[in-house]
Amino acid sequence: MAKHMNAQKTVIVPEDKLNIGTIVNQALIDILIAKQIISEEELLNSIGMISSQEVSLVKGES
Repeated sequence: MAKHMNAQKTVIVPEDKLNIGTIVNQALIDILIAKQIISEEELLNSIGMISSQEVSLVKGES
């Protein structure tokens, strides 16, 4: 005989999803730096390049 489980659905609001994503991303960055896979300088340079590309895309769409 099959058992029926009473599964409850948990609703996560978008703001919480964003916060969880931010925490996970920060943890991954911390691990990469701690294991010396990427340096803080390389990370900052990459972030700067991504920011510049985003600005270029926004200006191109206008």
